[in-house]
Amino acid sequence: MTKAKLTQGSVSTGLFNLTLPMILGITSSLITAVFETYLLGLVGTDELAAYSFTFPVVGALSSLSLGISIGLSSVLARAVGGGNATQVTRLATDGIALNFSVMLLVTLIGLLTIGPLFRLMGADETTLRLIVSYMHVWYLGLIFFSLPSMGANALRATGDARISGTIMVAGALMQMILDPFLILGLLGFPRLGIEGAAWAMLISRALLCIATFYVLIHQKRLIVLTRTKLQDVLHSWRQILAVGLPATATNLISPISTAIVVSMLAGYGKEAVAGFGIASRVESLSIIPLFALSASIGPFVGQNWGANQFRRANHAMKLSFAWAMLWGVLVALLFLLLHESIGHYFDDNEDVIEYTSQYLLIVPISYGAWGVLMMSSAIFNSLGKPLSSTLMSVVRMFVIYVPLAYLGQQLFGVTGIFVAACISNTVMGIAGFIWNRYTYLPIISKQISPPSA
Repeated sequence: MTKAKLTQGSVSTGLFNLTLPMILGITSSLITAVFETYLLGLVGTDELAAYSFTFPVVGALSSLSLGISIGLSSVLARAVGGGNATQVTRLATDGIALNFSVMLLVTLIGLLTIGPLFRLMGADETTLRLIVSYMHVWYLGLIFFSLPSMGANALRATGDARISGTIMVAGALMQMILDPFLILGLLGFPRLGIEGAAWAMLISRALLCIATFYVLIHQKRLIVLTRTKLQDVLHSWRQILAVGLPATATNLISPISTAIVVSMLAGYGKEAVAGFGIASRVESLSIIPLFALSASIGPFVGQNWGANQFRRANHAMKLSFAWAMLWGVLVALLFLLLHESIGHYFDDNEDVIEYTSQYLLIVPISYGAWGVLMMSSAIFNSLGKPLSSTLMSVVRMFVIYVPLAYLGQQLFGVTGIFVAACISNTVMGIAGFIWNRYTYLPIISKQISPPSA
């Protein structure tokens, strides 16, 4: 039986032990992304711009898989906390099957829409040719990319962060080893450029997929390959999708709005797009602890809520908010010192370097508030209130960010777009904190207060 691991012991230690493997896993994945960005910068600015154009689409499709993973993690963590072993295996098995089915459909649709989609985003013919070569291979590897991630989330929901972190690290290391051979053509390998980055992802994740399923089936026995009733599978899917669909919508909002912003930046030339791409990769690397903590706080709160440990759940919430603010402030101060030099490591084009510097000077001011928003969103998802998370994301991106970005570029050019991101993160971080406390403090106070005589 899969036992709850997060309902006993020190809250801070439990959160730390759950978060640390995630930090290692996300770090390795993002280092790989930054490394790919560096290698493609060596190939040329056209390749770097093409790679940057793919970020919103890759992010959107990854978000679709992540949404299903969040749905599974939410119901799985509460089932583990409630001690229901049969439900745990049923949910894990059916969740993996759901993810596979959805990703297969997405792959078929994606292969048919590459050209029209990226033309709509503003890619010129030179850039589009490079994008097509990358995305054709990337779509073929989408299932292999998504299933290990789904498995890692299932393991984390049970409280096993070590194996989930190992899965992420292994996949990243394999991809990073393959990248220079396939992108640059080292040691006689074909010099494939941007297409080589996609092949490296496909090969590494296919191998990782095999290893992940071995762990899930034979070691953890979270997946049970037995015949079951269709109605039981559909029941599991409904539970997962009740959280997963709003979570997917939430995660899609950011890449969609990013695509809109990229199309705005394209009007200033490929240099602006490339600078934004570099800054985005560096940004992702710098806020790894926020990503890791937001991925950890959900299972932690979910297990304790399912076990009626409301005081522990509340303590974990407050710690996550405090840690998010602290890390955000530290990163902002770091970029204040280093923003001018970072772009030089990726491209020698002065315009690209300038756009990178502008972004890393302005946007990090809001990282603390953004981190608080991440925690609040993860908590809402873990406790079965995904619509709250979705609404916060809609307001952040489509009510504040995109309109302000459009207005900002009219008044201040590219700088105005970056200021808009800073404002939207800050405003919604404050709003997310207030919303979380307003929602859960009354419930927690009622549950932990002694009954009246």
